[in-house]
Amino acid sequence: MTTLRHYPLGKTCPNSPHAVVSSLPTMADVRGYEEGEARVMAALRSGYPRFWVHAFIQELTTFYLERAGLSGRAGFLIPGRRAVQELVDRIGPGVIALQVEPALYLLHYPGGDYDLHDRVRRTVQHIGSAISSRQAEDLLCVHGLRDGVHPEATVEVGAQAKVERTFGDLVGGASKDVLICASGMNAFYAGFRAVEEAQAARGRTQWLQIGWLYLDSGCILQKFLGPERSLDCCYDATDTEALIQRVEACGDSLACVVIECPTNPLVQVADLKRVYAAVRRAGGMLMVDPSIASVYNVNVLPHADILVTSLTKYAAHEGDVMIGALALNPDSPHYGDLVLRTSSFYQPPYARDLGRLAVQMEKAPKVVAQMNANARELAAFLRTHPGIKKVCFGGDAQHFPAVAQSADSGGSVITVELVGEMERFYDALELMKGPSFGTDFTLVCPFMYLAHYDLVTGDAGRKFLRSVEIDPELIRVSVGTEPIDAITQVFARALEA
Repeated sequence: MTTLRHYPLGKTCPNSPHAVVSSLPTMADVRGYEEGEARVMAALRSGYPRFWVHAFIQELTTFYLERAGLSGRAGFLIPGRRAVQELVDRIGPGVIALQVEPALYLLHYPGGDYDLHDRVRRTVQHIGSAISSRQAEDLLCVHGLRDGVHPEATVEVGAQAKVERTFGDLVGGASKDVLICASGMNAFYAGFRAVEEAQAARGRTQWLQIGWLYLDSGCILQKFLGPERSLDCCYDATDTEALIQRVEACGDSLACVVIECPTNPLVQVADLKRVYAAVRRAGGMLMVDPSIASVYNVNVLPHADILVTSLTKYAAHEGDVMIGALALNPDSPHYGDLVLRTSSFYQPPYARDLGRLAVQMEKAPKVVAQMNANARELAAFLRTHPGIKKVCFGGDAQHFPAVAQSADSGGSVITVELVGEMERFYDALELMKGPSFGTDFTLVCPFMYLAHYDLVTGDAGRKFLRSVEIDPELIRVSVGTEPIDAITQVFARALEA
């Protein structure tokens, strides 16, 4: 069956219990999801893992709470003592950690304390440290609550070494300089903590964000930097001279510059080489996240001290693995400072997630090449359509060739601004609609509604977004591997609806 079709509310793609994409086919469904509407929540059986507690994890959490006699308590399952301690320290009083398996902890708290629940949920989400659905599935089998695991292709022996080697080759580094993490957000968090700790020891306190950052990345910078640190933001990643001036103005206080390359959702590409040179001269560090185009398409490590990325996108292109990675630049003057610190803060992925990723990475180069080609053609088609006001595609950005892996690179992500009504267009699209990108099936989301609902639903928030040249009604498209003619026809029909 073609992936270019209508998906009912709550339908997952792929057809796996571990799918990270769940259908939100209309804007009414998107709003209902964000507002917790009963109709929508009842239809959803899964969702993007850091935002949605998987049914397997819910069942396993209930099992451990009942086994421990913790009636009236709620909790999250966290693998690893270090991750649990990080959460306890970050959240503060009210949470208790109980070891339920050799390397698994139940972080529990009063079930009726909704403010505490929200604080725990958001902290786990930001750090990216929760148990994976595959680990929960295995433990449900161990405790006799399930008969077996979902059948899927996997590498059972040597998966970690294979993934580390493949990722190292992609970023141009050695396996010893990479860490595969439980999620892309956990990679970002580990990098953030390592840099913060190293630079604090040198008395450096000024952080600089370039471009719009993904929700949780921005939350970590805004919430987790201590009161003695400061954060400044430059939302235009393309104004190189202004960026260099901001870096130089920080002087000896500069700790770190954080940037996505390309940015999300505007797909801007900074002059990374010049920015990094300025950061080095100032004694700061540069942390780069290339997730929007992926390490298959951009080579940013030579222009960064540390690279952090999601592998849920592009690498795990079938859309059923939550995983991430970080890499250190061995030529960085801060390399020695970061090696041990990053390994102290990251959370390793679950073995079966690694095995599933290893299978998909074998096919990824061919899949990504087709996604790149399709995205370039769709971007060209959309630019000529009278229903489209603006098209942003990283592969056409001025500074993209300086970081491109090849002349055919570009990435799968296109962001568009519409002439007409966004809701009518979105509802008419006959394809999967929901969070994530970099999947081998075409996927669309009203990005600002899913990532920043608080901003798009208030006049002040919408005014702020427009002040940084972000259209609240923009649509982010992740182009898949379906026949390009069929993809363009889907968009043409929706634009004419």
